[in-house]
Amino acid sequence: MKKISSPVIIIFVAAIISVAWFVYHAWSADKLAMTNNERVRHVNDKIRQLEQIAYTVKSMESAVRAYVITGDSGFLYREDYMEAHLRTPLANLMLLYKDNTAAQKQLDSLRAEIEKKIIFFNYLVQANQESPVMAGAMLQTRRPASNTDATSRLLASMLQKEHALLEDRLGNQLQNRSPYLFSLLISILFVGFLIWGIYQLVKMINKAGETEDELRRSEKKYRQLIEGAGATMFTTNRGGFFTYVNSKALELTGYSAEELLGKQYTMLLDPPQQKELRNFYETQAFEGPDDSTIEFPIRHKNGEKKWVEQQVVLLRQHGVVKQYQCIVKDIHARKMMQMKAENTQKELDIINFRFQSVLRNSPSVIFIKDIYGRYQMVNERFEEVFGINKEHILGRTDREFPSKLKPEKYAPSDKEVVLHERPVEMEDMLEINNETRYFFITKFPLRDHTQRVYGLCGIATDITDRIEHEHALISARKKAEHARKTQERFMANMSHEIRTPLNGIIGITNLLKQTEVQPEQKEYITDIKESANNLLVLVEKILDFSHLNSGKLTLARVDFNPAHVIRKALNSKREEAENKGLSLDADIDPAMPETVIGDPCRLHDVIVSLLDNSIRFTEKGSIHLAAHISAKDEEKVTFSFELRDTGMGIPEHLHEEVFESFSQIQGSNDRKYGGAGLGLALTRALLKLQDGGISIHNNEGAGTLVRFTIPYYLFAVPQKAAPSETGDLHLPPLYGKSILVAEDNLLNQKVAQRTLVQAGAKVEIAENGVEVLNKLEGNTYDLILMDIQMPTMDGLRATRQIRDQGLGIPIIAMTASALKGDRERCLLAGMNDYIAKPFIPNVLFQKILEVLGERDPGFANFEALDYEQQTHRPFIDLLYLRGIVDDDQDAMLDLLNTFLERTAGMFDNLLNSAQLENWEDALQHASLLRSSFMIVRIDPLSKIILEIEHNIRNKTYLHTVIPDINLAIKIYLDAQEVLKREAEQIKKN
Repeated sequence: MKKISSPVIIIFVAAIISVAWFVYHAWSADKLAMTNNERVRHVNDKIRQLEQIAYTVKSMESAVRAYVITGDSGFLYREDYMEAHLRTPLANLMLLYKDNTAAQKQLDSLRAEIEKKIIFFNYLVQANQESPVMAGAMLQTRRPASNTDATSRLLASMLQKEHALLEDRLGNQLQNRSPYLFSLLISILFVGFLIWGIYQLVKMINKAGETEDELRRSEKKYRQLIEGAGATMFTTNRGGFFTYVNSKALELTGYSAEELLGKQYTMLLDPPQQKELRNFYETQAFEGPDDSTIEFPIRHKNGEKKWVEQQVVLLRQHGVVKQYQCIVKDIHARKMMQMKAENTQKELDIINFRFQSVLRNSPSVIFIKDIYGRYQMVNERFEEVFGINKEHILGRTDREFPSKLKPEKYAPSDKEVVLHERPVEMEDMLEINNETRYFFITKFPLRDHTQRVYGLCGIATDITDRIEHEHALISARKKAEHARKTQERFMANMSHEIRTPLNGIIGITNLLKQTEVQPEQKEYITDIKESANNLLVLVEKILDFSHLNSGKLTLARVDFNPAHVIRKALNSKREEAENKGLSLDADIDPAMPETVIGDPCRLHDVIVSLLDNSIRFTEKGSIHLAAHISAKDEEKVTFSFELRDTGMGIPEHLHEEVFESFSQIQGSNDRKYGGAGLGLALTRALLKLQDGGISIHNNEGAGTLVRFTIPYYLFAVPQKAAPSETGDLHLPPLYGKSILVAEDNLLNQKVAQRTLVQAGAKVEIAENGVEVLNKLEGNTYDLILMDIQMPTMDGLRATRQIRDQGLGIPIIAMTASALKGDRERCLLAGMNDYIAKPFIPNVLFQKILEVLGERDPGFANFEALDYEQQTHRPFIDLLYLRGIVDDDQDAMLDLLNTFLERTAGMFDNLLNSAQLENWEDALQHASLLRSSFMIVRIDPLSKIILEIEHNIRNKTYLHTVIPDINLAIKIYLDAQEVLKREAEQIKKN
């Protein structure tokens, strides 16, 4: 306020002076104006009197003339009236001109002239009364006119002077008012300035009030800031006693501000911290800076330990510390994280040490590359295997060591890992110290914290021992297979050789029985026949068991009466049971159908074999067979059998062992019960072949209880044209189905057709979508297998047109593409399901049956093939192809020749299209090649073709397409020679 007081006083003083000056000048100007107005009024009075005189003279002259001319006395005024009108102005003028001598002289002259006129007018009036003619003549003379003119001139002169004086007085009046007006203007300006000053004063007063309010608010905010700050703030005196504490202290320490005031800070510290902080702040007070920050733990009111960060500012007076201002932050969480990070770093150091130890001592080759193929890390085993020092390899690529690292072999797999971001596994053969070693190589992408691939890691494990073991196993398997085939041939030959003399013995025995022989001889003949029959049964069992093991036992599928077969089997063993004094009976379910579909002979054999065991091991008592229906539906019925005897029984621990080949209950050498130990093993195999089962239990009381089940079909169903050598009881999974295969690749056509035909389907081929639509016009199919990528019209367009025509035929997409979203695109086009090529036959059959709604475990008992479980493939892998043709040499040779004939032309077409930059055709040829290499698998050729197709489809790295094609052709030419030798070997076999 002191700063603004002087201007305000100046403003007020200036305003007061201006008002006083204005009042004085206004009074002076008003006084002068009043004087001037009086003078103007004086002149106006004279002018008015002169004008009245002139008017009266004129009126008198006009009245006399009118009277002279007309003789009418009505025009005349009374003499006293006229004189009064003239004398009064003249007298007034004499008073007005009393101070003006010259004017008085003129007034005297005027009075004289007026008197003359009055006299003349009176004479004319009298003359007219006496002689109007003479009066008229006198009126016409110049004299009166000249008299009149003298009076007029004199009046005009006086009026002119008075008017001039009036104008002068009026001009002087305006001039005399100028100071007043100027003062008024100046005063108005000063008043405006005063108002502005007052406004500014009020404004400054308001601003001062606002400033004061703002200061109060700032002070309040500052207090709120301190109280609500995220940190605890306090002050202490030199002794460390709290003099001020904000409210945040409660949250940090558990003590309120009131509890801390007057207390020493050491109450929050453990003894070690008390001593440490006391020494620290004493050092700061005497030697250190005025500002310091330190971290230490405090003890919360509840006893918990908490880490804080304290910033202290020393306030000094005359160089002596008087006060400590402190800001304390809660850093417990940060400190814990820091300590955890330190512990983590220690753990990482330990892990890194162990990792380095693993790298140093691992027998596997381990390396890391960046996305450009530059080596970032290799272990010692890498240096040993390739003979390259770590210092020379780091930061360099395979291309800089072509003789040792073979970039043309490993670059494609590196690209696949980095571009497709997925692991790659492969096997390779290396020459180390003139020794051939086999390695299993795994490459996988390395990702950073954002999941971005920044490189790859490779681990090559020496699998030489495993490979050699596999080779030994393969060799052993071939030998075993050869031994099995030799055994089969031996068993077939022995069966033939044994059957021939046995048939002779039995035939001659029958002839001998028809001759007359002695009773003793007849008994011998009977013994011979019985022995021969037993030997024949044994040969049959051995032969059946051999056929079962080799998968060549066949089953008949004929109509038969199950109850009749059961009774026939019982009757065949009844005489033998009665000879031992055993009762043999049966309980057959009357609801058993009269006709079922199956093999009655095998049912007879199972029952007879089990009865034979019961009779053999039962010395007394009974044997009972019960048969009933355990399950039935529209197609099948399952029979359950129970065979009880009162024989010696089978120990519980031998219930499973008795089903093993050549296993017998009694192990002594007395051979009381005889037998070869094949009965139960053969029975179980026969039941399993018919989807049945068997189990052995202890009979209540004594003896054995045998339970077995066999399913049969209730009606005649179509059966295979030729029985399968595998002994499979069931129909082919796709028997009777009509399937249209849309495929443009000849090799894939043959594979699909052979696979489906072997599964019992009738197959037709269409090479594109147009042929599919044409074939649908005149034919009916159960299902379409539709390739997506075909020339002329692809599978998606063909499917849409089929659905637009309102056809609901099931369609399964078959494609060699594995791109994300392919399945969704196929389903949106109207397809029912999706399968990738190369397909696994069993999976294809299951999908077809599911789409047709006919999948039934009884008709789809699929088993996995060897190539389905294969995880590591050699350079050329024909296992898939062999699985497809089921080791049919002719089919194998046909598919190989088709592959060799077609593939070379596909490579030429691909290279020509790429050189012409016709990428659409190149993509089609690459897709056809990839489909072929999924049938005949050549690693890494399949991967190179996949990368070529990917680059063409996405229009990326097109400059690498032609070099990659040339590399693929080179690899193919090497593989072609191997395939040709394979084909020659197949021809020889």
